[in-house]
Amino acid sequence: MYKPGYLFARTPEESKDPFLFWQREDQPFFAAGACHILAEMFRQLHRGEDFDMVFIRPKNGKPGTHVYISYGKWAFDHNGWTLEEELVSTTRKAYGGHHPGWDFDRVIVKEDIETFCRNNKHRQPWQFAYLPWERAYNYIKQFPALPPSKP
Repeated sequence: MYKPGYLFARTPEESKDPFLFWQREDQPFFAAGACHILAEMFRQLHRGEDFDMVFIRPKNGKPGTHVYISYGKWAFDHNGWTLEEELVSTTRKAYGGHHPGWDFDRVIVKEDIETFCRNNKHRQPWQFAYLPWERAYNYIKQFPALPPSKP
């Protein structure tokens, strides 16, 4: 069952202190605050393949941004492989329950990670306590490189 990033929200202290944020377990780290890093590492590992990096951009300035990889019916993020429909519906339900009227735009990310971060108020890779690339690589390697063939 898909666990939305909402369940892993950072504390105000974790949001301010990069060393405290870095101490989180991997799933909470990549679910809330470093999802864009995980997706970018996945994109780099699969360059030239048919994967899209997708940004859930909430409308009206509401919380709930998320970045993941899309591959046809499947999505990859901190949960590993999930049907994209389940990721979207669970995320919509989680945020909609706390923010009435919550909705989002599904944006395919084409730009490089630094530009994406600057344009969307995400933490740049160098703004983490340590460079996050090896951590993202090791996390990704725990999962199959491709999604299951059937739901």
